[in-house]
Amino acid sequence: MDRNAFTADVRPGGLTEGLEIKILICYLLHHIHRGMSFAEINEVFRSKGIANYFEYSQEISRLLHSGHIVSKKEIDGVERFYITDLGIKTSTMFEKDVPAAIRETTLKAAQDYYLRQRIERDNEVRVEQVSDGYNITLRITDIGSDLMSLTLFVPKESDCDQIREHFYNDPAFLYRGIIAMLTGDEDTVRDILDHTRS
Repeated sequence: MDRNAFTADVRPGGLTEGLEIKILICYLLHHIHRGMSFAEINEVFRSKGIANYFEYSQEISRLLHSGHIVSKKEIDGVERFYITDLGIKTSTMFEKDVPAAIRETTLKAAQDYYLRQRIERDNEVRVEQVSDGYNITLRITDIGSDLMSLTLFVPKESDCDQIREHFYNDPAFLYRGIIAMLTGDEDTVRDILDHTRS
């Protein structure tokens, strides 16, 4: 097979060798302390250009076959991969064969992915098309009453996408800013403005 097929979508410094990819998968499952579905691993590797889809798909199969990882179907019906003792041993012994920057990037990407999933689960963005634009509702949930429910009118759908992305990046930041503005807390408003400029 054409070698370019196995380097497609891999950023400079990403992995192209099967052994390194196996070690990285073991490292990730060892240090994330949870099972990961194929879709989750795919999102982490794809988002950072860590390795090619075909390569890590193949290496996951090999790790399953060799007993470094196991697959369990969970109560939610999703199949997730878990590290075994053999996989932990491999991760511990050989992790330094994978560049530290790649290990750190991969683990951070996984942590960021799960944080984003939790934020999206605990907060809601609803977009409704109206005659002259869009109403976008941002909702921060809490036990009992909502902390915030804010509906804004925007003229373009692209505005909704931008607002959604900024909201999901840090809902608490938006909440603090709104409370500070409405209560006249100028110091907090100034801190928030300084933060957004940096």
